[in-house]
Amino acid sequence: MKKILLTGANGFIGSALIKELSAQGVQVYAVIKDREERVEHIQKYDNVFIVYCDLAEIERIPSLIEDRDIDTCIHLAWAGSFGDGRADYALQLQNVQYSMDLINVAANMGIKRFVGAGTLAEKDVQNYHPTDGATPNAVSIYGIAKITAHYMTKAECTRLGMEHIWCYLSNTYGVGNTTNNFVNMASRLMLQGKRAAFTAGEQSYDFVYIDDTARAIFYAAEKGHANTAYYLGSTKQRKLKEYITIIRDTIDSNIPLYLGEIPFNGNPLPEEAYDTQKLVEHTGYYPSVLFEDGIKRTIDWLKTV
Repeated sequence: MKKILLTGANGFIGSALIKELSAQGVQVYAVIKDREERVEHIQKYDNVFIVYCDLAEIERIPSLIEDRDIDTCIHLAWAGSFGDGRADYALQLQNVQYSMDLINVAANMGIKRFVGAGTLAEKDVQNYHPTDGATPNAVSIYGIAKITAHYMTKAECTRLGMEHIWCYLSNTYGVGNTTNNFVNMASRLMLQGKRAAFTAGEQSYDFVYIDDTARAIFYAAEKGHANTAYYLGSTKQRKLKEYITIIRDTIDSNIPLYLGEIPFNGNPLPEEAYDTQKLVEHTGYYPSVLFEDGIKRTIDWLKTV
């Protein structure tokens, strides 16, 4: 992998991936929505070329990039990954359309490998929705759209003669993440002295520090087997209550935890859903940041923002 086309390049994960790709000597064409977006944090890396193009106009990309030696397209851009946007079916369906359009543009540019960013939410949907009597939350529309993009892009890549890699991203946390993901939510709750109420936390969970997620995407894109899906995890899932306790102890071990005060809606994922072995065996990837270390960095940063 020498040259890539990357969407979502200035996001939390995209920025970390650019840092990793630059360190690996990979040339990156970073697709950015428009000139109003911040780019200074990625422009500082070597071999990064900014390309301004909204995904709604992705057909313009070939006219903006003359290079026809790009070998891989990594697609991270996805509107409505957090918050109420996850329940917006029109927005989520538009994301699927953009993914399909991007593949066709990439194929026309001679790109031979497509790497898509999936999510554990796909596995949550498949584990719960088919159950009779299930009452899914509206935000699960996001996971359903990701499933749709997963299988439709794989079919389209096959039709166009492209290799397809799908990455199930785990719960990524770390310095620079401004979303209200679970780690940030739980940490802020305790840092602000609010009641630390959660579900019982008996379900298995997995959290991956941002640097490891970026490395895992690189390894999957570089060495992953064609038409294969990989779970990008920490290789060491734990019960959610263990993570909550580590967060609490990192902030203040005297904070009382109210586990079980909030009801859990859904079916817990089986432990095999978090199995990273295939990625390890196929690519040689292995994470480097323990949760105890990553959460300390994250909490120290959260105290400053």
